[in-house]
Amino acid sequence: MHTLTEPTEIELFDLPYQAPLAPVEGVCYAHQHDILEPEDLTVQQRRLFEANPDDFEWAKDKIKRLPEYLTKYFVTRYISVFEKEGRREANIFLREKADPAMERALTVLRKYKQLPTTQKVALLSKEYEEENPFMDVFFTEHGLPEDLPTKQMSFNFEAAERNRKPVKNRTLAELEPDELRDMAFSVSKIMNARYQFISSQAVGKVKAELKRQGVKTSESKIGTIAVINGYKELAEFVEQLGIKAPRQRKNQTELTALNDISKMISETWWRGRLVKSRKIMREHLAIAMGQVSYKASPYASWDCIREHKEQQKQNWDYIKQCQLLNEETGEEADLADMVLKSISNPAIRRHELMVRCRGCEDIGNELDLQGLFLTLTTPSKYHNSYKKGGFIPHWNGASPRDAQAYLNNVWKRIRAKLGRKEVRWFGVRVAEPHHDATPHWHLLIWVKPEDVTIVRRVFIHYATIEDKEELHPHFDRNEIRAEKKRNFQGPMNYKARCDFGYIDPAKGTATGYIAKYISKNIDGFAMDNEMSDETGKPVKDMAKNVGAWKSRWNIRQFQFFGGAPVTTYRELRRFANNDKASFNEYLTQLNYEELLAVYEEMEVKAGRKFVGPPVPVELIRSCKKYNSKYLFILLTQVYQADLEHENATVTDVMKAADRGQWRDYIIGQGGPFVKRKDLLITNVYEELPFASPHGETVRKLNGFDASGVFIKTRIKVWTIQKKPTHTIDMNAPDGSAASAIGGFAASRSSVNNCTEPPPAQISDQLIRLFEPDKKPSGLPPDIDDFSLAALIKGSSVRIDDETSIQIRPAEVDKHGNVRPAQLVEVKRRPEDDLKWMDFDGWDQIFAQPEPTNNDEYQQPDLSFFPERDDDWPLA
Repeated sequence: MHTLTEPTEIELFDLPYQAPLAPVEGVCYAHQHDILEPEDLTVQQRRLFEANPDDFEWAKDKIKRLPEYLTKYFVTRYISVFEKEGRREANIFLREKADPAMERALTVLRKYKQLPTTQKVALLSKEYEEENPFMDVFFTEHGLPEDLPTKQMSFNFEAAERNRKPVKNRTLAELEPDELRDMAFSVSKIMNARYQFISSQAVGKVKAELKRQGVKTSESKIGTIAVINGYKELAEFVEQLGIKAPRQRKNQTELTALNDISKMISETWWRGRLVKSRKIMREHLAIAMGQVSYKASPYASWDCIREHKEQQKQNWDYIKQCQLLNEETGEEADLADMVLKSISNPAIRRHELMVRCRGCEDIGNELDLQGLFLTLTTPSKYHNSYKKGGFIPHWNGASPRDAQAYLNNVWKRIRAKLGRKEVRWFGVRVAEPHHDATPHWHLLIWVKPEDVTIVRRVFIHYATIEDKEELHPHFDRNEIRAEKKRNFQGPMNYKARCDFGYIDPAKGTATGYIAKYISKNIDGFAMDNEMSDETGKPVKDMAKNVGAWKSRWNIRQFQFFGGAPVTTYRELRRFANNDKASFNEYLTQLNYEELLAVYEEMEVKAGRKFVGPPVPVELIRSCKKYNSKYLFILLTQVYQADLEHENATVTDVMKAADRGQWRDYIIGQGGPFVKRKDLLITNVYEELPFASPHGETVRKLNGFDASGVFIKTRIKVWTIQKKPTHTIDMNAPDGSAASAIGGFAASRSSVNNCTEPPPAQISDQLIRLFEPDKKPSGLPPDIDDFSLAALIKGSSVRIDDETSIQIRPAEVDKHGNVRPAQLVEVKRRPEDDLKWMDFDGWDQIFAQPEPTNNDEYQQPDLSFFPERDDDWPLA
C-alpha cells in the first residue's frame, strides 16, 4: 500500500533558487545584552572593546588622554590579565597600576604642550590659506598690506578650535619621520607668510615710533631697526610653538638678524628642530612610563638605544663612502682613516682625558695642593624610580636635562661663593647617569690645604639648600612613619645629596680615582669583569647606553676647570706633526751620502733635535747594514719637532704638547690659574663670511699665536667628496692605500681561481702585464688571454689569498682632467666590524702602538666641520 506524502516546499519549484527564502529570524538583531561597537575607534581602542565590551567606556576613559603608541602597552597588558585572571583583576590593573603611570605621562605631556601638534599646524595653515592677506585677490578686496588689521599678530588657538571643525590632535611623539617632514614644510610656509606680513608693516611701525619720540634718522638706520624688530616678532612666534628661536648674537645686527630669520623660515631647519623635539619628548615619556630604570633599560630606553645605534651606523656608512681631496695637489685620503685618527675615536679621547687628569695631578703634587673627590646629585624629586623597583611618588616630572640644569645652577653658586672668598682651585668634572637617567656629578679638584675647610662648608651648604628637610632623620613622606619619627634628633645626613672625600696617596692616586668614571662613560676599557653598581650589568655593555643617554639629552660629560685650552694643546701637536712630515718629505729626496751628512751634521750640532744615544758615524760607514733605508728610518724616528722662536718658553710648550706632557704644557702657558688674556699661546681663527647655508660667518681654526708670532697649522685645505661610484660597494674588497680601489669580480668567477703565484712575484706579475716583452725574473708571462680579457671587462685576478689585481678604468674629474686607466692591487680585508659604534673592540684595535708613518701627520682639516653650539631645540 502506497502512502502519499506532502512534498516539501522546495519540491514545488522547478529550481531550488526559485523557492522563497526562510523568514528572517531574530538572530540578525542584537540581543538586549549585546553592545554595538562604537564608530571611529583607534586600533588600540578596538582591541580593548573586543576584549571587554562591558567595561569599554570606563577603560577607554582611562587611556584616551595618552598618545596612541603609549596606550599599546596598557591595552596589551590589560588583555593579557583579562584572559588569564579575569575581568576583576584586569580592571584592578588598569586602576591601580596603569593610572599612576598615565598620570606621570600626562605630567610630562603638559611640559611639551607648546610644541606643534597636527591640530595647531592645521589651524594655522587654514588661517593662512583661507584668509591669506598675502594673496592678490585679498589685496583687491581689502586694500593694501599696510592698511590691513593686525589681528593675526596674536593667534588664539582656543577660539579657533571652537569656531572650526576640529582636526585630530596628534603630538610630535606620535608622528612618523615622513609626517614630521610634512609638518616641517607646513610650518616653514606658515613662518614665511608670517614674516612677509611682519616685514610689510615693520618700516611703518618704526617710522611711527621715531616720529612719536621726535627722533630723526636715516632710511638705512630705519631699515636696520625694522629688520631687527621683525626678527624679534618672528622669534617670539617661534617660541610660542615651544621651539627655541635661533639667536646668533646677543646684540643683533641687520645681517645676523637676517641670518636667523633665514633659519626660522627654512624647511630644513624646522625639520631638524621637530625631529630632535620628537626624540626628546618620546624619551621623556619613556622615563615617565618606567621604561628607563634598573628593572627595564638602564640609562636610556630601548628605543633611544636603537635609534642611537642606527644613527651611528648611518654616520659611519657615510664616512666610509667619502674621501678627502686636496684640490691643490690632487692628494686623496680616506675619510674613515682620518676619523679613526682623530678625537672622535673613543680610545684616543679616553687617552687624552687620562693624560690631562694625570697632568693636573702632577701640578697639584708639585704645588702641595690637597686633592678632593666630590659627588653632587639632585634632590629625590628629580628621580623617577627606585633602584629596587617602583615609581617615586613625588617625582616632579623633570627630565635629565632639567636635572643637569639644577646641578649646573648649584655648581655656579658654589663657584661664585668660593670666588668671593678668593679660594682658587682647578680640576675636572664627570657627569654620568643614575639608572633612571637622572645625572649626577663626580668632581676631582685641587685646592690649598688651608682652604679645604671652607670648600667643604660651601659645597655641602649649597648642595643641600633645596628640599633640605628630607635630609633630617625625623623626615618621612609617609604620615604614619613621620609621626613615629617626630621626636628623632640628630644631624642632617648630607650623604644622600653630596659626598666629600680626600685624596689619600697611600690608597691611590687622584687619576686612579677618576679613571674608572672616565672609562665606563666612554668605552669600558679595562673593566671587562666589573659590574655596574647602578645597573648590576657589565660596565662594558652599559657604555653604549651611556652614549645614547648623552646624545639624547645633549649633556656634556667631561669638563676641566682651570689651565689652558685643550684646543691649543691639539694645535701644537698638529704643528709638531706637520714639522715631522716636512722633515720626512725632505729626507726622501736625499741619497745615502746626503742622508749620512745630515746625520753627521745633526749629531755634532749644538742643541740637536735628536733623542737617544747616537750611533757613531764611523760605525755607520763601516757596516753594510746601515744603508739608506736604515738611515732614513733612524732620522725619522729620532727627529724632534722644533719651533724657532725668540722666547724659549714657547718652544718648550710646543715640545711638551708634542710629548703629551700636560703638566709642562699648563705650566708653560702660565699655570693652572692663568687667565685667558694672559696665555702665552692662543688660538687664531679665520672668519669665512657667508659660509653657512643661511649666510652666517663661520670661524675656522687656522693656527696659533705664539707671543705675537702667527703659526699656521692648517697648511692643507681638504674637501670632502663621495668616492668614485665603483668604490662605494660595501661588499667589494677595499683597495690598497695607494689605489683606493675596490674589486668587481663575482665571487664564483673562474677568473678568481687562477693559479696563484708566490707573494714575492707580485711586482713581477704587474711588470709582465704592463711590459710582456720584458722578463725581469726570467719567467714568461703567466697571465693567459682569458685572464687578460677578464681584466679588461673589470674582473680581478687573484694573486694570493689577500691580493688581487684589477684595472681601474680611466676617469674624468669635475675639472675635466683625465686620469688614465691603471693596473692596481686590491687588498682583500674582512668585513668591517661595526662594534666600534657600541664602544666595543676599541681596546683590542688600539692596545698595541702602531709604527709611525707619514700618513698620521697628514690629518685633514676636520675642524672645518661646523662646530654646533648648544643644539637643544626646546624653548
